[in-house]
Amino acid sequence: MEHEVYDAFFEAEDNHWWFEGRRRILNSILDQVFPTGGLQIADVGCGTGGMARLLNQYGTVTGVDEAPEAREYCARRGLPIVLTPEEWDQEGKTFDLVTSFDVVEHVEDDVAFLESLKARLSPSGWLLVTVPAYQFMWSVFDEMNHHKRRYTRGRLKQSLAKSGFEVERMSHFNTHLFPGVLIMRMIEKVKPEDPSMTPQQHLEKWFRVGPLNSFFANVFASERHWLRRGDLPFGSSIVALARPKRT
Repeated sequence: MEHEVYDAFFEAEDNHWWFEGRRRILNSILDQVFPTGGLQIADVGCGTGGMARLLNQYGTVTGVDEAPEAREYCARRGLPIVLTPEEWDQEGKTFDLVTSFDVVEHVEDDVAFLESLKARLSPSGWLLVTVPAYQFMWSVFDEMNHHKRRYTRGRLKQSLAKSGFEVERMSHFNTHLFPGVLIMRMIEKVKPEDPSMTPQQHLEKWFRVGPLNSFFANVFASERHWLRRGDLPFGSSIVALARPKRT
């Protein structure tokens, strides 16, 4: 990611509606699968550590990220163990839960990346991933984040299967606000943003919500109640729970 994106994420992750809504949705999903906690958890591609507060509720968290900026911000958040990918490989420890939130879309070979995560799971371990949905939703934000692709459920399921996982659950989310997001993307395609805008200006525009922030967060987070009953058929993101294939 661009340096400015790390700065903006660190400032936004605690309170911005999208991060807050996603945390509350994932909190509900994790509660259903891991009600007792006590897990060994690896958060791969942990970024600036915005998910540590949530994951700490379920066990001991090891962060993994290749970017020095990310590891510095994690230290500022109080995430005690943050490794480089090389250090993580050398450690060789296995985990009960490996998470990778909006990371898979960054890597060139997603199957090889997912295989590397499977190798670090205990035989009864779980993988929890989120990815952005629909290639037609591609935007400048994807480019600034160095995304390689956006996903359909079929594409993500195929990549997980090729890497040796069985999908236990997969659903879209950010469904309630999806029509508004789609309209914004369509407007951007018809009327492209000013090419002279700096990365910082783009980020300020995306993360500046003002008094509607709490409203959007509550609308987004309310999807957790629907997800307790079943999966959502569309939305701007996808969440998947998977386990290593049983031999």
